Amino acid sequence: MDAENYCIAGRLRMLSRIMTSLYNQAFEDEDVTLPQAGLLMYIFAQPGIRQVALGQMLHIEKSGMNRELQLLQRNGWLTDNLKQGLFLTEEGRIKAKRCHKIWKALNLNMREQLGTEALSGLNTLSGQIFELAQTTRTNNQQTDTE
Repeated sequence: MDAENYCIAGRLRMLSRIMTSLYNQAFEDEDVTLPQAGLLMYIFAQPGIRQVALGQMLHIEKSGMNRELQLLQRNGWLTDNLKQGLFLTEEGRIKAKRCHKIWKALNLNMREQLGTEALSGLNTLSGQIFELAQTTRTNNQQTDTE
């Protein structure tokens, strides 16, 4: 594909689907997806975090966050009083630890396979996209107040 003509958003979404699929395969034995494992690990690291704060931090829309949290709750990994903040059950903490072990090994393997040049490029690209998003958000907020 011609590097000057492809859709940047489409390319990033395609790469995201590929990586998500690889990570999902690694989590199959735990019966979780990458997004679910990620939420378990974040909540384990920050017990009591508010749903809104976690969604903002991870750039997850409210409806998507609600779906994932309800699934974690149904599986018995998340307490049922979400208004008090997000807390894992004992079973959820055990699951989060197992997921972290899988993630750590997989992430190390991915880093080795991709190499330092690709990771450096990813860091640069990520920083520029985060900056673009912040600038866009700031400009939109200024427009809204005018």
